[in-house]
Amino acid sequence: MNTAFLKSFTVLTKVYAEGAFSSIALNKTLQGCKKQDKALITKLVYGVLDNDIRLQYILSHYVHKMPKSDVLLYLKMGAYCLAELSLPVYTVVNDMAELSKMSGDRRIVGFVNATLKTVAANIKNFDDYPQDKLQRLSVECSYPQWALQKLVKDYGWDTAEQIVRYPADHRSVFRFAKPISPAQIAERYGVEAEPTVFADAFRIAGTVPLSQDCTPQSLSSMAISHVCASLLPQQGSFLDCCAAPGGKSVYVKQLRQDVSVTCCDIHAHRVQLIEDYARRMDVQIASFCKDMTQFCADWQGAFDTVLCDVPCSGFGVLDSRPDIKLFRQNKDISDLMKLQYAILDNCSRYVKVGGDLVYSTCTLFDNENGQNIRKFLAQHPNFQYGKLFVPSLPQVSGGSYQFLPHKDGMHGFFVAVVHRNS
Repeated sequence: MNTAFLKSFTVLTKVYAEGAFSSIALNKTLQGCKKQDKALITKLVYGVLDNDIRLQYILSHYVHKMPKSDVLLYLKMGAYCLAELSLPVYTVVNDMAELSKMSGDRRIVGFVNATLKTVAANIKNFDDYPQDKLQRLSVECSYPQWALQKLVKDYGWDTAEQIVRYPADHRSVFRFAKPISPAQIAERYGVEAEPTVFADAFRIAGTVPLSQDCTPQSLSSMAISHVCASLLPQQGSFLDCCAAPGGKSVYVKQLRQDVSVTCCDIHAHRVQLIEDYARRMDVQIASFCKDMTQFCADWQGAFDTVLCDVPCSGFGVLDSRPDIKLFRQNKDISDLMKLQYAILDNCSRYVKVGGDLVYSTCTLFDNENGQNIRKFLAQHPNFQYGKLFVPSLPQVSGGSYQFLPHKDGMHGFFVAVVHRNS
């Protein structure tokens, strides 16, 4: 049996059947895999999840009744390999039929074998997509229709199409505490590295060992840290309200060693993640387990800069979390907005007069981004838009900015700065 197919199937089963986070399930599986299998497993897992809607739509043309659970997953994996990977048809069909033997049902094995042979003969030239413009784009790009409608409303058709057609980049970004070049990374770790907009960060095809000098962190996350670091006065105080696993807080401390950094999260095990991360990076921060929708009188007016990087729908980070497209629903947005605003409203009280409140998400929808800030400013006349600055990104100006993958080459984060006047 093809080991890479088997491992990929195991990860995908955890995601589809158990609701596991794809990145976590994949990373755990890769730790026990041979080097030659890791690239194919990663490509297969992310590829099937990225293309779920399109694969299911194509398969619906070649089966009388859509199968469930494992059988459908065998077909999706096979269809993805046939459509997107340069693997021989014979290999894909036979290896997927071999994998389906785990069902213990010879009829399923025959069904998978026959269906994938039919798919193989047609999938390269498949173009029987819906006639409706929105539905077609949704299927072609495997983007939930409800989410696509929101993008069109917020950005217009042309930008929405650019967003959903932008190819996912599953390479990791690693930042280094000491100056290093792509050639040195290649020599030291045996991986290809590509420079990014930040001098200390590189896109890496593969992985490198974690250390005090090297850690994974997305470019958008780094950008938020730069925003916060630029706002802090000398010997200032910084509060990160939803900090786990701690990447932004740790980076702020590394950028501004003169400031004090306080981190919070609502769950004890996530606070432990912050502490473990800070310890690995040899950074001194204070961490607390707190519900940031509940007021803490001791912190009233205590911090120069407060970051509310709130829970969100996550549609700006689909290349690293494609499972979001499977499970997130439109009805979730209103509940998220209530939570986001509750955190923003409560934590604004921790900002000193003359200080700044930074609001950020990793999503694209105006409901969760600009709408929350506009509501906040309307209800808090003692705040107004502040100054937003990100080194290396001169196009960022004004009090808020929406990072877009196709335009900025990084995850779709939103950030806004509001300044407390009185």
